[in-house]
Amino acid sequence: GHLIYKCGGIDKRTIEKFEKEAAELGK
Repeated sequence: GHLIYKCGGIDKRTIEKFEKEAAELGK
């Protein structure tokens, strides 16, 4: 998540949502 945030400078809330979805896919 931090890598995406650094590269794209995406909004923090968007990152949190992305991480949540990633966690769901990881199950």
